[in-house]
Amino acid sequence: MQFYFLAWKQSLHFSGRSSKKAFWLFILIHTFVTIGCIVADIMMDMTTWFDAIYGVISFIPMLSAIVRRLHDINKSGYWGFIFFIPIIGQFWLLYLLAQSSNSLENEAGFA
Repeated sequence: MQFYFLAWKQSLHFSGRSSKKAFWLFILIHTFVTIGCIVADIMMDMTTWFDAIYGVISFIPMLSAIVRRLHDINKSGYWGFIFFIPIIGQFWLLYLLAQSSNSLENEAGFA
């Protein structure tokens, strides 16, 4: 849970690095919260917007975590735009985010 809250705390910090472990644990907990919101929406006969509200609120923390993760593998945060390339963009971004951390110093600092 500490990585989830850390990502929220650093949600406006687009500089720096995010380790592979910290990023993927944030994604895992984020996925569980999203599923919980969807289940709550379904249980309330789709009259609530928990999933949509959580999606909007968590957009910036998710974006900053992706940018920091890309910095950790020595890529520019602009590589995140690759997501918008139809069909292959999402898989390419997933591949980049799954890369091992660059243990050397890079533009974003030390690991």
